[in-house]
Amino acid sequence: MLLGSGRFLCFDVRQPFQDLKVKAAADRDQADTNAPEQSGVPGTLFDLSTLNLGIFFKEVGAAQDDDDDVGVTTRIFFPYNDEDILEGGESTSADPKEIFEILSKRGAVKPGEQFTPHDQKVLEVLSTLPTFDPFLLLSRRRELESDRSVNGAYFEISEADWARIRKPVMSRISMLVSKANQGSAVDVYQQYVNGGQQSGEDEAARMMTSAVVDSIWRGEATQGARQLIRSFRLEEAETAQILFAWKGINYYEYQYQSYEVKLRSFYRWLGSTDSMPKDATGMESSAIDRFTYRRDKARKLIRATHAKITSILIEYNQAFDALIDEDSPGRFQEFLRTAPQSFITVGLSIGVLAHTANAWAELTSDGRKPLQKASVLEPFYDFIIAVNGQDYSMERAS
Repeated sequence: MLLGSGRFLCFDVRQPFQDLKVKAAADRDQADTNAPEQSGVPGTLFDLSTLNLGIFFKEVGAAQDDDDDVGVTTRIFFPYNDEDILEGGESTSADPKEIFEILSKRGAVKPGEQFTPHDQKVLEVLSTLPTFDPFLLLSRRRELESDRSVNGAYFEISEADWARIRKPVMSRISMLVSKANQGSAVDVYQQYVNGGQQSGEDEAARMMTSAVVDSIWRGEATQGARQLIRSFRLEEAETAQILFAWKGINYYEYQYQSYEVKLRSFYRWLGSTDSMPKDATGMESSAIDRFTYRRDKARKLIRATHAKITSILIEYNQAFDALIDEDSPGRFQEFLRTAPQSFITVGLSIGVLAHTANAWAELTSDGRKPLQKASVLEPFYDFIIAVNGQDYSMERAS
């Protein structure tokens, strides 16, 4: 269910790698036979081939320092059989040392061999992102390609989608920069809306403020971006982290809105009798109790996950509106201060709901297909429980 329900919490890097291998082989076949033979496959995510045959997962759970927050760990799974991953495999933390230990035992790396700087950087980026959403991965592409290029197949997002997603995020960024530069003759937000049209005498100012907007979009700690952070009396050294997190929250709000129709349909189904098995009359009472416990626990977890998202987005919008409409920066200043943790929480929570809703839509044909048997519904509820970071345990139903 996890593999087939989206990219948020699961990044299978094997398929792009296999596609690139096929393309590289075809290119070699068509090349001049007198040309020197080239080894390797260009554009793969990792230099080490074995890493390109792994599946990365985000494991959701409570943060170690606060049970009310969401924590996340990143793991990589190496299947025993690439043709059928359900036969099992080995998984480990995405920490380079732990990966190297497993690969050494499997004979996939030589004694004394080390990961390349490129591979270490990719592992670091995959571990620090709250989800594997293509938008977030693409927004860190510059870091991923600091040593060499990576094929666009790993990012899975078209230019049209990139522009569509970028627009609402950039609108918020532009409004914020305009507010922080009220003494300037240039309204950065209007400049963004108008496509950068401005009179000649304001060209220098426009270029300066546009550079700030662009640096925030890229998450770079430029002088203008640091000045913006200083204007909110925040730690200048944390400029890049704060701005990237804030941009991510804007994106996740957009993503949540795009999933809203599907989520509401899923919630209605979960709260109706359709979420109970139709073969319940033939089940023993103890089996019905176990099933009901599963469903009720899944419901409770979904409600809690949804509540985390809405509380953060409501607080964000109220704080932003107070800043823009009422010249009251206090709440937004505090929101930015906690933005990195809020970014992780809302990203993971939306990832959980998206995977759950996608799995439900696949299972029920968007709610049109009734599920008759408990044997089909039980694994789905266990899936909901698992992606919410909890193990299923059969406590006595009260």
